[in-house]
Amino acid sequence: MNPALTFIVLAVGLIAVVLLVLCVALWRGAQAGALASQARDAARDNPALANAAVYRDQLLELEREHALGNLNDSELQIARDELSQRLLDDVGPAEADADASGRGTSSGATAVVVPRQPWVGLTALIVLVPVLSLVMYGLLGQPEALDPLALKQGVSKEAEVTPEKLATMAAALSRRLEDEPNNVEGWVMLARVQRALGQFEPSGQSLRKALALSQDDNLAIDLAEVLAQQNAGNFAGEPWAIIQRVLKADPRHLNGLFLAGSASYTESNYSAALRFWERAREVVAADSPDAPELDRAIAEARDKLGMAPAAPNAALKTSPSVAGPQAQIRGRVSLAPELAGKVRPQDTVFVYATAVNGSRMPVAIVRTTVAALPFDFVLDDSTAMNPSAKLSSMTEVTVRVRVSKSGQAVPQAGDIMGSVSPVKLGSHDLKLIAKDIQP
Repeated sequence: MNPALTFIVLAVGLIAVVLLVLCVALWRGAQAGALASQARDAARDNPALANAAVYRDQLLELEREHALGNLNDSELQIARDELSQRLLDDVGPAEADADASGRGTSSGATAVVVPRQPWVGLTALIVLVPVLSLVMYGLLGQPEALDPLALKQGVSKEAEVTPEKLATMAAALSRRLEDEPNNVEGWVMLARVQRALGQFEPSGQSLRKALALSQDDNLAIDLAEVLAQQNAGNFAGEPWAIIQRVLKADPRHLNGLFLAGSASYTESNYSAALRFWERAREVVAADSPDAPELDRAIAEARDKLGMAPAAPNAALKTSPSVAGPQAQIRGRVSLAPELAGKVRPQDTVFVYATAVNGSRMPVAIVRTTVAALPFDFVLDDSTAMNPSAKLSSMTEVTVRVRVSKSGQAVPQAGDIMGSVSPVKLGSHDLKLIAKDIQP
């Protein structure tokens, strides 16, 4: 039974139980009310009935006293005679005799009266409760959830990124950056949204603003690619100049090697493309998601050059990537005792590694909360933010901590910071303390 059908069966069952309870209560209440009303009406129309009821109660009380031994037979008879005389004085002999014998017309009529059954109320209840329940669920609930196919289609439609959504996002980012012109991540995000919209010139301008704030080679490579797209895929001029500058500073820069190979391939310079991609393959780890695609590119370049396919995994034999414990940084992060009153247990704690010089984009990051401090952390390739920029590709880094009240990746005023630099890969007893308040 699927979840939708289970929900319907349970809902119908619960409604049936509620209706049964309400109907039973309404039925009994209507009968009791009708009988009580008829008794009141009869007593109001014929006062003799009320007097007769009092007489019967007093007679029963005398019989109970006799049974208990408080009255003997003669006293009981005298009391009965007196009670009968009082009744005769109140209602007259005929009515008293009729009541005492239990054969009076009014008393008999009262005993056989049956109240009118509440069919109208019960019918309305049985009809209105299910109808109103369905109407309320239709207005306040989620009827499409009863159809798994429709729900799946609705989720897919909601998750679909449309040009309209991207344009709205770009406009919101632009307004935000007017108030936060030094927000590097904001400019990078805006550039990517603009690029997705095909707005290559504005995207390039946003990347230049980000590069003015952070000399990140990965952003420079992004700018080179955007400039080439703006020029219909032509890398001549500034795009190639950017790529060459990045590779000159870091010959093993993975994104630079990727793009250099792609640029050479588009210019039909297959030997240069093969050279750049083979250098990139030396950097890429065996389990990297980029490895299969890079192998296909290398095979295609070799085919264009009329060369035999490369031996499987040949590039991996010379891979210099650091592996095992030497690719890790272990340590303990804590909060300066004097700042304990300035944080909350749920505040977010970021521990991350960046290059010692140049970009401050994290190459590895872990996240926890103030409540977990002191916290033993491990930074390695499994905590990398970008598969193309891993911790194992570096020899030393700066390890930082940031306590964030907002939980956002972008630093905010009031965040508590700390750092240790330089830290060599393989360090296993690093002590990191959050002690400086971001102005």
